[in-house]
Amino acid sequence: MSGRAPRRISGPAGRAPRPGPRVEPTAQTPVAERHRNHFFALLPPPAVRKGLALLAAELPEAVGGRAEPAHRLHLTLLFLGPLPPGHEAALLAAGAAAAAACGPFDVELDHLGRFPRSDVVWVGPSAPPEPALPALHSALRRGCAEVPVSRRPDKFAPHVTLLRGSGPEDEVPADPVGPWRWRASRFVLLRTDPSPEGRVYTALGEWPLLS
Repeated sequence: MSGRAPRRISGPAGRAPRPGPRVEPTAQTPVAERHRNHFFALLPPPAVRKGLALLAAELPEAVGGRAEPAHRLHLTLLFLGPLPPGHEAALLAAGAAAAAACGPFDVELDHLGRFPRSDVVWVGPSAPPEPALPALHSALRRGCAEVPVSRRPDKFAPHVTLLRGSGPEDEVPADPVGPWRWRASRFVLLRTDPSPEGRVYTALGEWPLLS
């Protein structure tokens, strides 16, 4: 991982906005600004991201909801939720340790599904993923065991969110889609930050898979 400063990886219309000055949280900083979501993720390459964005744009006609823009499409490895300042060093250490223990692997997305409680429509693998993908999730989870997250899901379900706010009354198409494939050789630690154009993701760390 390089020692470069955090950088924005997403912005309106897929552009990468210039990062603004770093603002250190204080006791007067509103909780909503101090506690921001953190998560580890795989970022699909541009060609895969473009194909997934086209699928997301077509789905609302069938199942409603709002399509996720292309610049926010990612496969979550471990969601940590809102964290106060002071835990990012532990997350960076967990990312480095997991990268050293895990190697590259193939990802294939060909199946649509829905999380009813959150009204999220996603695309994921129809077959069990390569063992290296859940192994990377497990390594990150072990590395973050001491981080005080609000919840730790018992089951890892690899997916890329395509729609939000989809109504449960509409069935998600059962036909296979894609498939979209890529070779995952690196992953990132992202923080969700507010902006005038909506939330953006700031990359705090990035690691190649080395094992």
